[in-house]
Amino acid sequence: MEEIKRFRAATPVITREAQESARARLMHEIHAAPAPVRRRLPRLAWRVALTGAFAVALGFGAVRLQAPPAVPVANVQELSERAARAAESRPAVTPSSDQWLYVKEKQAAPREGAGGFGVDLDRRVTREMWTSVDGRRVAWYRPDGKLLVQGTHPGISATDLAKPPITPQGLLDRIDRVLTRSADEPFEESKGERLFQAIYQLMGEQALSREVRAALFRALPLIKGVSVRQDAVDADGRHGVAFTYTGNWARYELILNPDDFRYLGTYGVSVRDRTFKYANLDPIFVPAGTPLGLSAQLETHLVNKAGERP
Repeated sequence: MEEIKRFRAATPVITREAQESARARLMHEIHAAPAPVRRRLPRLAWRVALTGAFAVALGFGAVRLQAPPAVPVANVQELSERAARAAESRPAVTPSSDQWLYVKEKQAAPREGAGGFGVDLDRRVTREMWTSVDGRRVAWYRPDGKLLVQGTHPGISATDLAKPPITPQGLLDRIDRVLTRSADEPFEESKGERLFQAIYQLMGEQALSREVRAALFRALPLIKGVSVRQDAVDADGRHGVAFTYTGNWARYELILNPDDFRYLGTYGVSVRDRTFKYANLDPIFVPAGTPLGLSAQLETHLVNKAGERP
């Protein structure tokens, strides 16, 4: 229990600062590195450094390989609607409240000596993660075999999002309220960037119902600046179509299967030079063009407890 307390707050809704600090420390623990100097990383950095975007499929099971789309979507509105309709057409899955979602994912390996920023596109690692069905807890195994459990970010769960009415704008408003309420300092990101990052992570870590997932797909075009990338590639070399958003220093891609619009993976890259300064730590310079994360979902299964493998 003492290990768990070190990595998470006492309640499921934890602050951005606590979450980012915990995940930065856990990344170093996983790679058996010395404990890092405590510092606050920007949201995309800790997100891709530890889990990339541990992806929750639109259904459950393995993801099949796909070729590049034969008929590209015309724009973000078309991608949104086609993805939403595909989500609505999936068979309904009703897990029991005490189950967990097991996710296995391939990622580009963290780049050594990068201060928590950047991945090596030539190397791959495999990660496993468990998310409680209510969306309030996540779990990982440490190298020593100990299971770590902590609260999820951005502090809103699959259960919260499933409360009616479920509408695209309504979900954006709920997410924005939670982010604003849990903020412990002024935001560096724009509102649009915060919302896209939250959806990016919710779709990657939560066992969302098909109704919620469809509404989130329809919410993406409501965020100013969201566009489409026609041929994105995940960490397993699969080609897809992606929702993309460029923030003040990085671009994010949420990659979908071009045929059935199931989740494939994610990619993040810096688009502007940026220097991060922290107390008691040398400045960290991240040049434009630095790959920040690359992931590919391999498996998802419902299991009965955290740490259980299918």
